Amino acid sequence: MGQVISLDAYRARHHPLTAADRLDLAVSRLDPLVRRSPDRVQAGVERELRRIAREVSAGRPAEAAERAERLADRLEHPAAHG
Repeated sequence: MGQVISLDAYRARHHPLTAADRLDLAVSRLDPLVRRSPDRVQAGVERELRRIAREVSAGRPAEAAERAERLADRLEHPAAHG
């Protein structure tokens, strides 16, 4: 039998990203998703964007990156497009 390899674990070992890099990538994913319909930004999305901003302001880029990645994943999901 073959061995199951986690691509996330492989990338983390071979190409580790800093928290700031992860945050930058997540924000670049979020930007077009939020700009697509700024008048329709849901209260929950706006609240999460504020939380991300607070994490950054508090000097916690890893936490901000995690939140931003989760939000981008959620907004990129086909169900998010109505």
